Parts: sequence; C-alpha cells; structure tokens
Amino acid sequence: MNITETNNVIAVLNRVAELVTSLAADVESAAWEGIEDHAGMPGTRPIAAAQLAQPSLEAAAAEHDQSQAEDSPHDSTPDLALSLEDVRAVLSDLSSQGLTKQVRQLIVDAGADRLSEVDPANYEWLLARAKRLADA
Repeated sequence: MNITETNNVIAVLNRVAELVTSLAADVESAAWEGIEDHAGMPGTRPIAAAQLAQPSLEAAAAEHDQSQAEDSPHDSTPDLALSLEDVRAVLSDLSSQGLTKQVRQLIVDAGADRLSEVDPANYEWLLARAKRLADA
C-alpha cells in the first residue's frame, strides 16, 4: 500500500470515528431529555459521549496540511500542454543518469505503480519534482 492509499484509508477511518461520535452525542442528548434534573431523580445519569474535538490537535493538523499542500501531487492544477510522452522523456533522461530508484519513488509518490498509471493532473507536479531531483 503506497502513502496515498494509506492517507485515504486514514481519512475514511477518521470520518467514521467522527460519525460514530456524533451518533453517541445524539443518543446522549435524547437520554438527557428523559431524565428529571433534581436531587431525587430516578436512575443514574448517562455516561457522557466522547468528544473528538481537540482544538490543539486540529490546529496542528491544519498547519501540517498547509505545509504539505505544496508537495501534494493531487493539489496541483493540471497543465494541459503536458503529455505522457513529455513526462516519460524527462524521467527516462533522469533514469539514464543513474537515478532510476528515485524516479520510481516519484511515480509511487504520484499515486501510481507505473508511469502510464499516473493521473495526468499530476504531470506538472511530477515534472517539478523531477527537476528538483535533476538539480540536486
């Protein structure tokens, strides 16, 4: 499983946790409506529903997302002038310079196992990363 797939799974699991927590809060709210609020009330108070809202963690996550946005292959605007052949030519040149392992990693980072599977929306990002690799 590559990092893109891993991030997608984590995002889905986080969303499921949010929905379950929201459901627990709704059940808690409904339970409180049926309980008398005085010293001699019958029964026990319900356990408070878990709260996922943690402002310090949310702020840290937002900061992380913002810093990673420029490196994300999926956030770039596609350049319609780029074709698979253009990208293949650049990456082939890098590979012939002995950077085959790094070129393969760029393709994986773009969310694919092969260059032909890379989303055309990621070509511009891929070429920018290849240029950084060539300049290093």
